[in-house]
Amino acid sequence: MITKNSKIVVLMGGPSTEAEISKKTGKAVADALLSLGYNVTPCEYIPDHVVEDLKRLSSEVVFIALHGKYGEDGTIQSVLELAKIPYTGSGVTSSAITMDKIVSSRIFKQAGLPMSKSQAYYLSEGIDAVEKEILNEFSFPVVLKPACEGSTIGIEIVREKENLHEALQRVFQVEPRILAESYLAGDEFTVSVLDGHALPVIQICPHSGQYDFHSKYTKGATDYIVPANIPAELSGLMGSIAEKGYKVAECAGVVRFDFKLDSEGRPFILEANSIPGMTATSLVPKAAAAAGIDFPELCEKILLEAGLNKV
Repeated sequence: MITKNSKIVVLMGGPSTEAEISKKTGKAVADALLSLGYNVTPCEYIPDHVVEDLKRLSSEVVFIALHGKYGEDGTIQSVLELAKIPYTGSGVTSSAITMDKIVSSRIFKQAGLPMSKSQAYYLSEGIDAVEKEILNEFSFPVVLKPACEGSTIGIEIVREKENLHEALQRVFQVEPRILAESYLAGDEFTVSVLDGHALPVIQICPHSGQYDFHSKYTKGATDYIVPANIPAELSGLMGSIAEKGYKVAECAGVVRFDFKLDSEGRPFILEANSIPGMTATSLVPKAAAAAGIDFPELCEKILLEAGLNKV
């Protein structure tokens, strides 16, 4: 039973490429919970002695505000399960699945959820061999994604065949496992699912035309329309797809599903984010606000579902 007197630690930062965004999320969450009277302590995530740090702080609950590797991929969830410290969000297996674009695409496709044509490739195959396979399998533009990075880090949109080899070299420097996908030319949307229920759809309109790292985290670089100005049928369809994805991956807490339309206006899942951002420009708080849930209440809802044995 979590009460206002429970010792809550907000875990943030860490060694991933998204550490700075994580710190912004962690600060926002900690401030929100403090405003509600909870006993909250922020804590920098240092993997080598995270358990010792949590014990030193006498933590009874951990609010995970980590993004990317070692935080969103099941790693810290495994540590907290072993330490028997309840935590927010999805469990070990669910976190690992949603973080890994290769594995999650296979599972979502198997469940009948709409995803763009994709294929996994590995550095061990050799860049020349991968290039040849992609040229045979895909038309251009083609999208290359590192398997386990977030915040659009390392993603390459290759529009010309002549640029494929160099793009592969760059993306394989980020990670030795990548996913190649057919490019979707339509509008971009996102659907947040809180405790199994979809929040209002957000339409994403980056001024640059591409929703990259700069567009995501620079104030004013992207317009967000919530609820999205689209037919109710399309909004309901994306909501139901996101809810099914949440259930299929056995998620918990809040998870954000990103979508893009094809040239015929059909929605496809791009990826799932099991610990979405909670910064000033983040999407989950915008969707929650459209559903009448303010930011402190959102953080409290996520906190109160914290637990163990989510594996």
